[in-house]
Amino acid sequence: MVLLSAFNFSALPSLAALAVLVAVFRSILGREQTDQLNLWLTGWVFVLVHFVAQFADVGEGRRHELAQLVSLNTLELAGIAFLVSVTFAPRDWKHRFLLALTVGIPALAFTDAVLLGVTVPVVYYLLLVIAWGGGILLIWDFHRATGLAAILMLVYSGVIGAMVWAVVLAKPDLGIYVILSAIYAFVGLFYWRSRKRVSTGVLTTTIGFLAWGAVFPTGLLHDLYAPSVHIDQEVWNIPKYFVAVGMILTLLEEQLSRNEHLAHHDALTGLPNRRLLTDRFEQALANAARVGTKVAVLVLDLDTFKQVNDSLGHRMGDLLLKSVVDRLLSRIRASDTLARSGGDEFTVISDIADSSGAEVLAKSLVHVLHEPFEIDGQLLETGVSIGVALFPDNGRDPDDLRAAADYAMYDAKRSGRNCYAFYTGVHTTQV
Repeated sequence: MVLLSAFNFSALPSLAALAVLVAVFRSILGREQTDQLNLWLTGWVFVLVHFVAQFADVGEGRRHELAQLVSLNTLELAGIAFLVSVTFAPRDWKHRFLLALTVGIPALAFTDAVLLGVTVPVVYYLLLVIAWGGGILLIWDFHRATGLAAILMLVYSGVIGAMVWAVVLAKPDLGIYVILSAIYAFVGLFYWRSRKRVSTGVLTTTIGFLAWGAVFPTGLLHDLYAPSVHIDQEVWNIPKYFVAVGMILTLLEEQLSRNEHLAHHDALTGLPNRRLLTDRFEQALANAARVGTKVAVLVLDLDTFKQVNDSLGHRMGDLLLKSVVDRLLSRIRASDTLARSGGDEFTVISDIADSSGAEVLAKSLVHVLHEPFEIDGQLLETGVSIGVALFPDNGRDPDDLRAAADYAMYDAKRSGRNCYAFYTGVHTTQV
């Protein structure tokens, strides 16, 4: 019985739930390594340690003081990990590191000073000046003179001002409530802003973080004005579970979105694959038949790609393909379709008024690939042979037009490569 009384078993359900959650995120991380997931896992590990400290907190003595210190520090560190994960681009480690230092060091130092019983106001004022100056400089460095920067500076200054007022009132412990509330509220707002689209997972996570931030002032008001009203500990932890469920939903939604994208796009280049190309092809032909215009079908085959792939390896070949795609995309209209239809073969579908439009496009694509590519310090050359077929002149369905463009492409190959040819065989132009 003495051994059992040495622990706070009211924290055990939350501890068990968080242990399962950390295991789930660790399992997800094992299949998909991203900076954001690593930071999320780090945050949840800190929350788990927070609950371990609560479990070990018996409410008195040095053990209670240590448990409080660990509990609050890890809760702040969790919030900082979540904040860093949603504020800057994944590879912007400079600003991420500066954010962690700017928020983390003053917040932890302020909290520890309160818990250790520091009563000298100048210590708190110094920490707050450092926090305010560092935060303003970081916001300015990243956002410069923008409306968002002005709003962030104003809100951040308000948070620091609230903590200064707590010190003025000789109640620096209130500053801890401000720190935790502000961190999690900022995480919620930046989480919402960082997502490309609104979904159930994003909405659930955002609401969870905002509610998590609201728990601290709500708990303070409860202790001040309704201390006799008992609220079970698990009620205060509900926002954490909302965040956890929302994050998992977000990951599932993103995975479904990626799967849907990969079903219609080439994994290496991101271009439409054959499946999506067929759909775009049929739409273009139907539209042209309706309005009485033409459609140009261009089949592009890289001339020396196989030699590059064989001599320098698949990595260089992949990099070359990506560079080729970038150049091709720079020469076609947003309304055109560029698809990867084979290993080093591409197809362009373009609405045109007449055959001269197809000739201008083909000439432009040959020319843009004529210049060498500089990849990893090496100059690589790859010309392109292009076959052109027109709707309705050379066919009225995708199969016939594709076959015609293929035939013309081989005609261009036979003509010396690095050129284009129309299906009629009348016009073969060397570039």
